[in-house]
Amino acid sequence: MIGASTALPGVSSFTTHADFSAMFEATSARVFAYARRHADGDMAADVVGEVYLIAWRRRTDLPDAPLPWLLVTARNVLHRYWRSRSSQQRLAAGLAGVRAMAEASDASTEERLALADAFARLSEGDRETLLLVGWDGLTNQQAAGVLGCSANTFAARLSRARQRLAELTGDVTPLRLVALPGGE
Repeated sequence: MIGASTALPGVSSFTTHADFSAMFEATSARVFAYARRHADGDMAADVVGEVYLIAWRRRTDLPDAPLPWLLVTARNVLHRYWRSRSSQQRLAAGLAGVRAMAEASDASTEERLALADAFARLSEGDRETLLLVGWDGLTNQQAAGVLGCSANTFAARLSRARQRLAELTGDVTPLRLVALPGGE
């Protein structure tokens, strides 16, 4: 854990510039990947900047494992942005993020297109549920925190979302997406 060796329980370990910088280096690619799924590259970069500005201002409140907190913050920043946009613009940007993720895959073009098509036909909630675990690498507990539900509720949502994706792909499209950001 970044900077945890000198932190007291319940006190943020990201209060120094060095610790905060280390936390940024360890998490920024994952926060960008999350934002990129929901917006174009320029907007995603702006979201990341705003997330870390908020995190810096609230650095004494950050949990020891900050990624879920940062993703919730990114989600809130995106929600503020999307409230001011039309539904058509939201859908186009969301699909652009899914397409960008699929293009980085080692699967064949046909497989990527089939998966992107199936993924686009899922509800927004199903897509978010699958991506929090499969792309962002969160545990069920962490993803539940991002969505504001219990871990059991999240596990049920994840199971249903996986089942719906398998039905849409005919269970023949391999789910070889992309390595997690940062090579994790």
